[in-house]
Amino acid sequence: MKNSSTASIHYTTRSCLSAAKLNVLTHLMVGLIIGACSYCAQAATDATSFYSNFANLTFKNQHNQAFNTAKLTQKVVLFNFIYTQCATVCSVQTKALVDVVNALPNDIRSKVALVSVSLDPLNDTPTKLAAFAKQNHADFNNWHFITSTPGDVKTLSDRLKLFGANKKTSETAVRPNDHITHLWLVDNKGRLIMRYLGNPIDKSRLAREMEQLSNL
Repeated sequence: MKNSSTASIHYTTRSCLSAAKLNVLTHLMVGLIIGACSYCAQAATDATSFYSNFANLTFKNQHNQAFNTAKLTQKVVLFNFIYTQCATVCSVQTKALVDVVNALPNDIRSKVALVSVSLDPLNDTPTKLAAFAKQNHADFNNWHFITSTPGDVKTLSDRLKLFGANKKTSETAVRPNDHITHLWLVDNKGRLIMRYLGNPIDKSRLAREMEQLSNL
């Protein structure tokens, strides 16, 4: 932006605005502009955040407590999607993630969180999620197993295309069996950084990249 000199302005005694009033109005206008810009910047951040996928949805964790993404502020977060009656990947993946957490240095563990979202809300009550976590030794304090209503779970899974990239595939998928097994890594500003294949998990790579991201 080019600099410009400010010309002298002379006011007569009959001016509608005194210099003092003009100064006050100038400060008010500057404040409004700054506030508007800040609002726009925040709106842009929210719109591009991975957590915008959870907008207007309600979840409970394995302790039957309300869960929202505000709990994840300033943490590196790994998301996966499960259901407790899964006979194949879900338990294997959960146990692999336990190994990932255990591979992290102690000082890094406080900087990360995991969120396992149930895709079977009619069966997966908070009590069943707690039992699933215990069965798979997922006792990390910052590991949230969450569930919601069928409608909210469907909305989230459709937003993330967990049952297919196109509408026809999604509508014909058998839920919850046919969900993708990807892992989603989000940085401490809520930005999606990486989506990993979840079967099998490259545990050493995942632990290394979570640690690196936590140190940024």
